Amino acid sequence: MSTFTAFKTLVYQRCGLHLEGLAEARLFRAVASLQAATGLTNTSQLLALLTRDQTLFDHFVSQLTVNETYFCREPDALNWLIDTYLPERLATENGPISIFSAGCSSGEEPYSIAMMLYECFGERAKTLFNISGGDLDQQVLAKARQAVYGGMAFRALSTSFKERYFCPHQGRFKLRESLRQWVTFHSFNLLNAAETHPGGPFDVILFRNVSIYFDQQTRRQIHQQLSQLLAPNGILLCGVTETLGNDLGVFELTEAQGVFYFRHPEQSISMPVASSQPPLLAMGNSTNGSADVSENASEGLASGTGLPPHTSMEFATQSEPADSLTHQLHTAHRLLNQNAFDDAAKLLEALLKQQPWSIDALVLAGLVSRWQHEPELAYDYFKRAIYAAPECWPAHFYLAELYRQGELTDAPLQQQRCYAAVVRLLTAAPTASGGLETIDPPLPPGDARFLAERYLKALNITLATTSNAQGVG
Repeated sequence: MSTFTAFKTLVYQRCGLHLEGLAEARLFRAVASLQAATGLTNTSQLLALLTRDQTLFDHFVSQLTVNETYFCREPDALNWLIDTYLPERLATENGPISIFSAGCSSGEEPYSIAMMLYECFGERAKTLFNISGGDLDQQVLAKARQAVYGGMAFRALSTSFKERYFCPHQGRFKLRESLRQWVTFHSFNLLNAAETHPGGPFDVILFRNVSIYFDQQTRRQIHQQLSQLLAPNGILLCGVTETLGNDLGVFELTEAQGVFYFRHPEQSISMPVASSQPPLLAMGNSTNGSADVSENASEGLASGTGLPPHTSMEFATQSEPADSLTHQLHTAHRLLNQNAFDDAAKLLEALLKQQPWSIDALVLAGLVSRWQHEPELAYDYFKRAIYAAPECWPAHFYLAELYRQGELTDAPLQQQRCYAAVVRLLTAAPTASGGLETIDPPLPPGDARFLAERYLKALNITLATTSNAQGVG
């Protein structure tokens, strides 16, 4: 591991990426690729080359992040932004209102906002709003500017939106030119906003599903940078599962209609939610400089694996026989954390032949299948886990997520039942493992209950509205 410490340090110093836990596997592959491309194996020579060659460094960094994103991700926050917050701003001030996606990856987030605003305001949207995105990775920025996407990017986008705003292009789909030109993209370093000049001040900054790559100290530095870019009455939106881990004292956490966001402390107009957070969630504001359990779980969920990073996994398995169920489950867990999904899937398939009703193996297999974009298979694994252990709240939670995230055809009543089961089980036993005997739950029970209650509240409102519209009840 010491061979890679210098690379970790260089990347951390220049762009803040925290390359521990599951990110180490990507670092190893990136270094191997760098050695193959340059013909150099000496660490000092490689570091010197990376330091002076910005293009090479950009290419190196592009291999260190997952860049997993898609259109209309976490739609609750986007719907609130488009339908409620922005119209309220327009009612009290003249446009244009500026919106910035920080860590925009390949552009799906800012383009989602562009489509949704165009739906609401038509051509006027282009004069009312400025939309831009920024990212450190030059390769994904190039993809964003091209605006050409494959099938998985559309997994949460309605068919009608896809038909209206995209056209077939060389086996994929290209965004309408008028929208592509409306959204601008910039090179942007979250640790040094002034140097990269993204513009601003911005009325809305989206920093969603990005903080998983940074430790708490770096996130606080990033917040200080974003604070300089955020307009005095602007708001900062983080990912749903990252919000509490980003409550670091730079901004004030605020809630409106079930959506949590940040704003400058002197601008807060709603009751802060920190005092009502469950104890496990409140730990996200720790100042001891180390990542806490709740924070890690939120980061794992946001990254798509649904699992918290376990940097001590190798030590936990050393004392177990290599052919034991415990050792193999820990190995599968580690492979999943390292994004070695095919290897994890093969190991779990073999395990389930031996132990077809292992709750740990079924939950892990469901998470692996979900990350491999096989939602029907993930559904089967989670359902089997619930059949074998009705108290398995992780399986209930991720089954509901398959519907909510649009990976399976939306079924509101199914969502409702699954989230309600999570709340019921964790109300009765707040620290329950959910029937897992070897691995830790994919996210802390307190976090799961908090999120399930939030989604359930929003879902009940939607169901009630639909029923009233149909004259039911």
